[in-house]
Amino acid sequence: MSMRRGAVLTAPIAVPVSMAGVFAWLSHRVSPQAAYNVGFMVYWLAWCTGFPIWILGPQRAARVLVQGQRPTASETLLLLLPVAGAVATELLPNREKIDMPVALVMAAAGVINGTGEELLWRGVFLEQFPNDLLRGLLWPLAGFSLWHLAPQMIFPSRLGRWRFLMGAALVGSMSAISARRSGGLRNCLAPHIATDSCGVTAARFRLGRFQDEE
Repeated sequence: MSMRRGAVLTAPIAVPVSMAGVFAWLSHRVSPQAAYNVGFMVYWLAWCTGFPIWILGPQRAARVLVQGQRPTASETLLLLLPVAGAVATELLPNREKIDMPVALVMAAAGVINGTGEELLWRGVFLEQFPNDLLRGLLWPLAGFSLWHLAPQMIFPSRLGRWRFLMGAALVGSMSAISARRSGGLRNCLAPHIATDSCGVTAARFRLGRFQDEE
């Protein structure tokens, strides 16, 4: 148990640093599109899936995804803030660029990334440090926010790195508050998935249509 707790505490440093290394290494060996896609596959498989399952076990990991008390009205509004921001800044301005392949990639990336990140950055820490504000909420929030700088080595956000970082911190903050109060991730999943599913430009980049995004 102590070894696993130690590993959890290192994750907010290990994830951003290791993934920055992965994206940097890939950027010198494959195309930007491949580097972006492969880098995220490493993140999803190693950190968002393998790590939580190692720490919690399959059954416990699955349970934390679906448990949690019903959200309050104010909590619901807070969880919808990042969704509204993503719709306003990314989905609506780029809606004419969405076709069926783009829509499918948007939805798939939203489900995979939103679910995996909630499990890694909220579920693992909630289970390991349920009554610890610093180690269970603030520390993973810092790591979650900083990790978002790594993919931008390949495909920088049009918002700018630091504005995008602040947006990630907003998503993470709302999810962390809800997960901690409710005791599970049930309320966080749909808003996070919806927010990530608004990524029109990222989906087009994943498909190799980056000429339009330059």
